[in-house]
Amino acid sequence: MSKASRDRRQQRSKVTFSKLTFHKLNWLEYLTIGLSVWFLFFPKPYEILFTVLLCMPIIGLILNGLTGRPSIASLVEIWKDKDGNDKYDVADFIDIAAWAILFRVIIDYKFESFYSLIIPGTIAFAIMLIILFATHNHIINTDKSKTWIYLSLIVNVFLYSYAGTYGANCVYDNSEPTVYQAEVVNKRISRSRRSKSYILEVTPWGHHYDQEEISVTSDQYNGIQTGQTINIDLKKGLFNIPWFYVE
Repeated sequence: MSKASRDRRQQRSKVTFSKLTFHKLNWLEYLTIGLSVWFLFFPKPYEILFTVLLCMPIIGLILNGLTGRPSIASLVEIWKDKDGNDKYDVADFIDIAAWAILFRVIIDYKFESFYSLIIPGTIAFAIMLIILFATHNHIINTDKSKTWIYLSLIVNVFLYSYAGTYGANCVYDNSEPTVYQAEVVNKRISRSRRSKSYILEVTPWGHHYDQEEISVTSDQYNGIQTGQTINIDLKKGLFNIPWFYVE
């Protein structure tokens, strides 16, 4: 092949990638957004909604990959803001699902130990990267920042992997709880601009050797008085990531 032909071929490739043809799974994005709003604000039926959202990124990667193993760039839409700077938007069936699961898990489940999440979360992250690179090609030629394309996508896959792992650990946990008792020594409401947190300060329990604060629902907060003894249930977790809740 002559140098001129190679130059023309590279130029055509560069034009194609500079436009960055986005995936054609808009219906899956709309479905993910709708289910995410439902799950965040009215999480019933909880297990079904969680399971469907947990599957969305995997389904999206596989379906998008069926169209001839496209570039990873097809999962990141690039547009310019009013100042002419590039903005990178990951496909909604990945990032919206990841953030919805993350927020819901933070609200609903309490860690016994963060460190117990590291190994299972890392395994899930590795599996997701394998699926990603098995269904999509690397970015070859583009006039956009490859670093930002990869980074924006991998960060969201990372969040999804860890949030999904911890959520599955709690949602699908059928272990019998160990019940501990603790006394409520104080209670308070923490306010921010957009939300309220209901906090109980309790005496040491289980492997918790100091007084600590536990967030509860508004109904629990209103029904529990200072000086009252409460039951705290500690569960093993599907992936051996202990978690607990106030009865």
